[in-house]
Amino acid sequence: MHPFFHPGRKPQPRRETLIPTVLPRTQTSGPAPSLQGDIGVIPVENIFQLIDFSAVTGKLEIHAKDNGGIFYFRKGILIHGLLKVNQRKIGQILLDAQAITEEQLQECLQLYKQSGTRQRFGKFLLEKGYAQPYLLDKSLLNQIREAFFEALSWTEGSYKFFAGQEPDPDEIQMYGRIDRLLLEGMVHIDQVSSTEKDGGA
Repeated sequence: MHPFFHPGRKPQPRRETLIPTVLPRTQTSGPAPSLQGDIGVIPVENIFQLIDFSAVTGKLEIHAKDNGGIFYFRKGILIHGLLKVNQRKIGQILLDAQAITEEQLQECLQLYKQSGTRQRFGKFLLEKGYAQPYLLDKSLLNQIREAFFEALSWTEGSYKFFAGQEPDPDEIQMYGRIDRLLLEGMVHIDQVSSTEKDGGA
């Protein structure tokens, strides 16, 4: 395991300014992060690569200038992720993929609001027969991937890694290798940049 994740060991960096802060265990109300730092100093993609290289399990919290995200890893593999702001909703993903209609989306949104429960929106789509389970799972996986790609564009903020933490069992989980996701993310960012330069055409 990489020395960054062992508070008892001191890494031997070449450039001290690029080394994340490793915190000793302290008596606090919540768990202390195993690793933290500034994404303006260490880019987000490098943090992902470190987690991949170290093959660690835990939760990565990123607090960016206008957004944030939470990502879970199991032995260096991305298994779940979401954004705090501007997360594309499952209904919108299905609508954009032409898997459901606007009328079906609005009907389920109304049922969701009226329920007043913590049930997941996808449950209403399934109960009405508007979406097949495999399409819903695919959309949830796309949501995780989009969160990962969005995080790659952040250049200001901070991050904290909490070793050993995993998502709730009922959360949809994927199995995404970091190296492949980084390649896809670079392509995604290039495509978004090209679209913006072309005026959104």
